Amino acid sequence: MLNSPEPRRSPVIRLIRFLRLVYAVPLGLAIAGVVGGFVLDYGWYIAAGSVGVSLTIMVLIFGSIARSMRGTASPQSMRFVQQHGDRALAKIESLKTTGTQVNDAYVTELKLVVAPLNETAYRAAARELIHPVRSAAYQPGTVVVVKHSPRYPGVVVVDADPPREWAERPWQVGVVGEERTPEPEARQGNAVGRLAMTVVSTVVIAAALLVPIRDDVLGQLLSPPNLFTAEDLRAGVAKLSAESERFEDLTVESDQLRATVPGAYLSYRGGTVKRDPISIGKPDNQFAANEVNFAAIPGLVARFGGDPADALVSIRREDVGITMTVRSANDSDRQLVADAKGVSALTADAFTENGFRQVAELLTKLSGRQEAYEAIIRTDHVEFQVPGPGAGTSDDYDWYRGRLVEHRPSPIQPDPGAPLFALPKLSPKALPAILAKVDERMPGFPRDKISVALRENDGTWNLTTSVQDEYGRGIEVTASPDGSTVAVMPTR
Repeated sequence: MLNSPEPRRSPVIRLIRFLRLVYAVPLGLAIAGVVGGFVLDYGWYIAAGSVGVSLTIMVLIFGSIARSMRGTASPQSMRFVQQHGDRALAKIESLKTTGTQVNDAYVTELKLVVAPLNETAYRAAARELIHPVRSAAYQPGTVVVVKHSPRYPGVVVVDADPPREWAERPWQVGVVGEERTPEPEARQGNAVGRLAMTVVSTVVIAAALLVPIRDDVLGQLLSPPNLFTAEDLRAGVAKLSAESERFEDLTVESDQLRATVPGAYLSYRGGTVKRDPISIGKPDNQFAANEVNFAAIPGLVARFGGDPADALVSIRREDVGITMTVRSANDSDRQLVADAKGVSALTADAFTENGFRQVAELLTKLSGRQEAYEAIIRTDHVEFQVPGPGAGTSDDYDWYRGRLVEHRPSPIQPDPGAPLFALPKLSPKALPAILAKVDERMPGFPRDKISVALRENDGTWNLTTSVQDEYGRGIEVTASPDGSTVAVMPTR
């Protein structure tokens, strides 16, 4: 059928092929899913991305199978021969697999001698998908019915369902001519154009799918805000405050805000707020945005150091009040704590003169008291027991290095008429003097195991510490509050 017309595709099929939609649609779905689902955290885009990835894999697999089945022949020539080719008998001379497998069947290349009715026989190759169950029908020497066409020399297709009279014809062959091979598909010339069209169609489809969340795409991917700058942070907090006046916790990162509010979880990115409902919150732990000095956060992040992109600031109400804690996403042990005004927690060594002076000034300022029933001093923790608001009561004020001061009623209240010590009389020089004696008598004793107590005994106030090594040998060091005298006594 040399004069048969080429099979024409419908306009829709031609448009699909021209726009490369078979590849562009799944790729566009996958890209939109990655951007909208995994980057911007929209749940239904994750599903779209999963479908896109699955379809892309399927298209690539089926495309690979189709290329393997036709070999070097063009799709157009294969379709023409299948629809308009002339039948002929062919004998299988040899066969080998191409390495492509579909389920349990193998794409197999058959070496044939094709014997057309009114032409000289010739050798050619055809490819067939053969299951092991059907392998006996394709052994060397077997005669099969094929289709071929003079329009496409060398393109031979095995006829899977030939008419009965063809299947029963006897094999006859005379002189066998030269081997015929298909004309290689001339695809190199327009390969760049097809690739460019695939890219353009993919981008257009992905962009169309992202239109519903275009504000997030533009705000976060094309011009992402830096929430560690005062202006961008103020805008983000205002958007969250418009959704809820009360917060249970609020986390600030360089590119997003996350907050738990009564009955919901809010997230802010790129100018857009998302709300996800949750269970009822905890009213006692709530705070308002106007209780926090957000303008202090950029300075806290800068003081924290490191890469700002790895920093996050957690704001919540705790027993000590509203705290702002700067942490590193890569090092959870490193943190910087500040109060709601942005004043950083004190990090000092209370066994140094300057360190203890800073701690004592902080505790007396917060307690409003200049007298104490007792004081316990460690290198990283100082506790003052001071008079409470009621008669005969006391409160504990605890400083821990790098944390905000904790305040609570004393678990053990003072006896009626218990003496008070005037804290300004406690000299910061007394503590280094005590540590010097410990180091002199017990060299290398760890500082973090030393605890100094300020207590009254028989009408006299002293600073006292007792230390002991692993062998049970120890000393007790006693010093006057002004540091003028330091005494050492061995202990067992």
